[in-house]
Amino acid sequence: MSEFMEPPPAAGGDVHEARYDALLRAALDLAGDHDLEEILGRMAHCAADVAGARYAALGIYDEAGRIERFVHHGLDAATVERIGSLPEGRGLLREVIVADGPIRVPDIGADPRSCGFPVHHPPMRSFLGVPVRRGTRRFGNLYVTEKRDGGDFDAEDERLVVTLAAFAAAAIESVMLVAAEERARLDRDLLTRVIDAQEAERARVSRDLHDQIGQSLTSVLLGQRLVLDALDRSEPDLHDAHARAEEVRSLAAEALNQVRELAFELRPIVLDDIGLVAALRRLASDLAERNDFALDVDLDDLTDDTRLPADIETVVYRVVQEALTNVVRHAQASHVRVSVAVAGGRLRAEIVDDGAGFDPAAGHHRSLGVTGMTERAALADGRVDITSSPGAGTTVRLDVPVV
Repeated sequence: MSEFMEPPPAAGGDVHEARYDALLRAALDLAGDHDLEEILGRMAHCAADVAGARYAALGIYDEAGRIERFVHHGLDAATVERIGSLPEGRGLLREVIVADGPIRVPDIGADPRSCGFPVHHPPMRSFLGVPVRRGTRRFGNLYVTEKRDGGDFDAEDERLVVTLAAFAAAAIESVMLVAAEERARLDRDLLTRVIDAQEAERARVSRDLHDQIGQSLTSVLLGQRLVLDALDRSEPDLHDAHARAEEVRSLAAEALNQVRELAFELRPIVLDDIGLVAALRRLASDLAERNDFALDVDLDDLTDDTRLPADIETVVYRVVQEALTNVVRHAQASHVRVSVAVAGGRLRAEIVDDGAGFDPAAGHHRSLGVTGMTERAALADGRVDITSSPGAGTTVRLDVPVV
């Protein structure tokens, strides 16, 4: 809520000119403003000025007609706190919400549409309510109450406040347009980063195929050649051929294992066939077997029968996988705990290690796949938070909706 100092009243014939000056200032002030709260506060302030009112307010409501934002002028903070909750859009406020044009009332208490004021609300008599709209789009209403001179709001007051409401509608629409464009830009940036990450992943797979599996298969071909050489001699060396064949079998088995590991990294089959729980257990088991640290997995009430949306399972698995990969590469930890729980329509995963940790402010964590984890979570409307300090381990937290 915004509060402004009330200007001193203009004297005599200067009143009319001062009110139009206030209207002009409002138009100029709002032309370049892109902060919605500031716009609403200025509108309430200017409405009181141009209408000569003690109180003013700007209510923005949702599609169902409920007031979701209410900015006022003229009430001190203590009074606002005593009044309590926002208006619910009943009585005269409701009438303005559904009306096609302004509503002027000389005495709120005497109007049959009035439903009274809440406890601790200051007394108000005269009332003017004006829709804030642009074309067919309606954003809310502008209200002024309690004429400073004790009189009623007249046609000129109405004309000025209607003009001000038009300025407000244009400014609000401009802010919303800027916000939409900014969201679109952020979405484009995120998509670009995701595509870049996908290309980087393809490049890594290509290198693995060439450097690891390609080398293994080359060794298989060379081993096969040695087997044939042993058999093609004038006196075939069966012992040497058998030994070479065993080497080829071992190389082929290694290459097959590499292919399986690469395929599992790209898309764990168990995610499709069995689900997240089994995939996480296998991931933890494989890492624990190959590394020198204790790894505990707590899946709360999740069972092998628990299935989540496919995109959520993928996000959770990848974030946990990346976090554990960082533990293996950098943490020098002796104990790691992975916990996953679903409650209140959200899944929360936590990966905690007792390793070396790092200083997040130093920026080194950017090389730890943090961007990838964050962007994966963002695509599912979730978030990743990382806390760490040198010598105190690292905690990665994922929070993502599952409904």
